[in-house]
Amino acid sequence: MADLPNKLSLTIVTRERKIVDTQVDEVILPASDGEIGVLPGHTPLLATLRIGALRYRTGTRVERLVISWGFAEVLSDRVIVLAERGFLPTEVDRAEAERERAAAEKEIADLSSHDPEYARVEARLEESIAMLNMHRDH
Repeated sequence: MADLPNKLSLTIVTRERKIVDTQVDEVILPASDGEIGVLPGHTPLLATLRIGALRYRTGTRVERLVISWGFAEVLSDRVIVLAERGFLPTEVDRAEAERERAAAEKEIADLSSHDPEYARVEARLEESIAMLNMHRDH
């Protein structure tokens, strides 16, 4: 039996850039059906991702970022994330995220769930809340 890998290679990319490319001990993905924890030696899988916090751990240090939609390919020794958008904690302006949350809440209150704009506004709301929660968790 082959030895299990002891680290994961984590790569996170969006259309515009590579956000993360590092070796980690664990990755927690915001999958569409709930969070997925990935350790070295994980069974290969493909997952669709929702808006939310992606966390990764190296030793005792945990890093977070917000991703918006995408896919993850999990192999025994690596995780590749292709996200529509991604934000590191240093790129999030709390005041701006709070303004965006308030504006989206106000806008969504006036929309019917059947309105074509509803999903777009709901996504803005979820993204701003994820950004605010990322800072709260630190």
